[in-house]
Amino acid sequence: MTLVAGIDGYRRGWVAIVLDDLRYQSAMIMPDLAGLVARLETAWSIGVDIPIGLPHRGPRTADIEARRFVGPRRNSVFPTLPRVVWEAPDLATARQLNQQLSGRSVSAQTFALREKVLQADQVAVSDPRIREVHPEVSFRELAGQPLTAPKSTWAGISLRRGLLLGAGVELPDELGEAGVAGIADVLDAAIVAWSAHRIAIGEARSFPREPRPGRDGIAAAIWY
Repeated sequence: MTLVAGIDGYRRGWVAIVLDDLRYQSAMIMPDLAGLVARLETAWSIGVDIPIGLPHRGPRTADIEARRFVGPRRNSVFPTLPRVVWEAPDLATARQLNQQLSGRSVSAQTFALREKVLQADQVAVSDPRIREVHPEVSFRELAGQPLTAPKSTWAGISLRRGLLLGAGVELPDELGEAGVAGIADVLDAAIVAWSAHRIAIGEARSFPREPRPGRDGIAAAIWY
């Protein structure tokens, strides 16, 4: 039960880090999530850094509690848009719908995640191994205190890699096909895999503590 995977989105698709009892086993990339999950058929638990369990109308309890837990880095946990907004055909329509539902607009940066969010929505319904994991929530849990250095800085990258190493997750310099992914994306996938390991061995917790299925039958929860 110790073979797990952590998946994070990167500019060309998805990158996965596979761990076996927290030891690095492999890394892989795919343009679509379903294809990547298919390659992980032997993994017991798969964490994905993407919202799973879309609200009818926001906000999700999972996002509110996770933002509070993260502290100074709370803005890294963005509020998950309602399902109807994600399913909008274009940004203009999404903005109009979200304005009607919440009185707020939608940024182009957020809506750019639309394809990945909808991919995860489809895959999660049919694969119970998949859980939502947010990297900053997991890093904060591993550190035992809030992090202040952004992962876009050298200090932030060094801190996060050191935390992983201290937990036994040592990433090699050569990642094969996954070497084209960004540094932050690889580290995020690795910490997501760390949480997937905790899920597999029954040590993980979640926001909220007792997730309940929504209208789509999926329980919206951020695991760490």
